[in-house]
Amino acid sequence: MRSAAAFHPFMSFFSDISRDISRAFSPELPQGLGTLDEHLDFILPNVIGFGEDLREPQYWQSRRWMEVRDEDGFHEAILHIFNPNGEYLLSLDGNIIKGGWRQLGNYNSIIIEINGRSELFDLRFLNSTFMVLTKHGDQVRKGFRKYFLLVHEPAGRLDWRNLMERMFNIYRESSVSIGSWIFFIIVLAVIIYLSVR
Repeated sequence: MRSAAAFHPFMSFFSDISRDISRAFSPELPQGLGTLDEHLDFILPNVIGFGEDLREPQYWQSRRWMEVRDEDGFHEAILHIFNPNGEYLLSLDGNIIKGGWRQLGNYNSIIIEINGRSELFDLRFLNSTFMVLTKHGDQVRKGFRKYFLLVHEPAGRLDWRNLMERMFNIYRESSVSIGSWIFFIIVLAVIIYLSVR
C-alpha cells in the first residue's frame, strides 16, 4: 500500500492546476478602483463566504495584526494584538499602549477600550491573513475611513495594492465553477485522445 507521502507530488500538481484554472476563469479586479475603501467595497462581497468569525479565536487572538492604509504619508508601524482574557495591545512604532477588548455578545462585533475611550467595531472579514473591521456608524460621512484593514504581520509589509490582489485571490482560488471543471476535463480528454491517435 502506498503511503500518503507518495501522493504529495500529485496533490501539489493538482493544487497548482486548480489555482491556474480558477485564475483563468475568474474575473480580474477592475482597473478603475482607486482607494483602499473602493477595493474593499468590491472584494468583500466576493470573499465573505470564505471567512471566519470572532467565535474562532485561533484566527485572530494572540496574533500581530499590522494596520494597513493607502495614505501616502502613512509610514508608521501600527500593530494590534488581541490577547486572550481581554488584553489589547496597541504598538505604535514599538511603543506599547495597553487597553482591553471584549466581544459584544454573540455578534461579530468587538469593543476596544484604550485610554478611557471605548469604540465598537463590526467584523467584515476574517481569515488567517486578513481582518477587516468597520467602526459602527457612518464614518465616511464624518470624513473618516470606512474600513480598518489589519493584516497578519508577515504579509503586512506588502504594498496595499498587492494585499488587495492577495485578498481577491481568496475568491479566485475558491470559486472555480463546475462549468470550468467540465471545460478543463473536456480539453484534457481531447488532448489525450489526439495524442494517442
